Amino acid sequence: MAAALFLLAVGGTFYLPYISELPSGIHAWAQADRLALATNFYDFGFDFFKPRTSNLSSIGGVTGVEFPLQAYLAALGGLLFGRASIGTLFRLLDVSMTLLGFYYLFRLVYERTGNFVAGLVPGAFLLASPVFAFYAGSTLPDPFSLSLSFVAYYYWLRFFDQRRFSDLLVACALLGVAALIKTTTLMHLGAMAGVTLLWALLQPQLLTLRQRLSFLGLMAVIFGVIVAYFLRTQYLNATYQSGMFLATVRPIDDPQTRHHVLKAVYYMWRYEYAVSLQYKIIILCLCLLPLYWRRNLKPDFNLPLTLLLLAVTGMGCLFVYLMGAQFRDHDYYIICPVFAPVILLFVLALRNLGQHTGLLGYGIRLGLAVLVCVSLVNGHQRLKRRMSDDYPPFSPYSHLWMRGGAAELAQAKVPATAKILVFNEPAPNIALVYFDRRGIIWHSPDVATVTAENVLDRMAADNLDYFVVAPQVYAQLAPQHAVFEAEFELVGRHPAIVLHRLNRSRPW
Repeated sequence: MAAALFLLAVGGTFYLPYISELPSGIHAWAQADRLALATNFYDFGFDFFKPRTSNLSSIGGVTGVEFPLQAYLAALGGLLFGRASIGTLFRLLDVSMTLLGFYYLFRLVYERTGNFVAGLVPGAFLLASPVFAFYAGSTLPDPFSLSLSFVAYYYWLRFFDQRRFSDLLVACALLGVAALIKTTTLMHLGAMAGVTLLWALLQPQLLTLRQRLSFLGLMAVIFGVIVAYFLRTQYLNATYQSGMFLATVRPIDDPQTRHHVLKAVYYMWRYEYAVSLQYKIIILCLCLLPLYWRRNLKPDFNLPLTLLLLAVTGMGCLFVYLMGAQFRDHDYYIICPVFAPVILLFVLALRNLGQHTGLLGYGIRLGLAVLVCVSLVNGHQRLKRRMSDDYPPFSPYSHLWMRGGAAELAQAKVPATAKILVFNEPAPNIALVYFDRRGIIWHSPDVATVTAENVLDRMAADNLDYFVVAPQVYAQLAPQHAVFEAEFELVGRHPAIVLHRLNRSRPW
């Protein structure tokens, strides 16, 4: 109970100041895509198997996407608390799952060592990671899936400690859901299943014949559901002409790509993944592996955890190979494949260190307490900086001008069902989330070449009602302003220039 209360206090301190914010900061693009799924579930009848976003570049906005459980639950919450609460509920859901994962990491350490402080270290370590702490309070599925994996690991390891077959089934089911939510976690599920089967092969007494058949049957069902949902995703993308969510591998297939990826990881993302102290701690934990090799290889002590660590590490390397090209532009791709083995390594080290008593035990407890405090303080400060509008070299952010967009359209009495064309924005859903309307995003590499006729043609082709553009971009269209004044009615000036198309009979 004390650990749960402590984690709730930490979670509130970290995330309550930002719980009602719209997607912001680094990769607001991906965050907005997920939030748009939730609002469109709410607006279009909660059809779970036909997810859609606000972007109408696909037919009806329908798109294939990884199992959108978070978005659906947030949308259902909107039935109780109102549509305007969906974004807040989405963030609360992710934060809650993160804290639940921390609690089960605490139990993984505490129940083996009795060391309260050591049990708090894994959660504090994750919150000290800029990338994890930031996305754990957002709308992305990666921290959610990873945190659910921690719960699954707890029950899987408890199965080896207590030989309760129900724990194994619970672990498989939880990790199966985590793999549906984020496909990367499928590799962790494969690692856990592989270790279990290998152990059962070498020690037949681990599972009875009936239990083996039940385990294999459950795994077949889980993998079958995952494959079926993946095929459904491919079908939706093909049928509705959507390519919004990546559904293919992106390996590093040439030296130039490898150079760009390594350069980005080293110079741009390295200290977003973890701070300097964390890298040193990881090295220390690696050095502890040979020191405690006897304990780590004892079947009744740490061998299951050690085998899982090795298997998950191997699967993480496989993921990096398959999706390496994505690491150049996306910091959150590191969360599921790399953080899982790092945390398992950390838990293994803590379970070994927590066994010490006497003067050495007191020294270890004191050092871990200092580590928890330093990690939480630094993590909170880094999260505050990363949530701010000024976070070089990633800022200034292109979406800042959109704030207040929905209120502007409401004040201008733009119907909630009106479709808008947002000009010169590359992200498919950020503007549509901020202006709370469905529509089309049109990005032009050369604004000066765009004419008012081009805009009218595009709006007629997609049956759009309003033209929305940042004031500084509209200023670049000054030669076209006379035509805009003739063909449109100005209904908004701040934060956006909002023009209502007058001629609804224009052919296309």
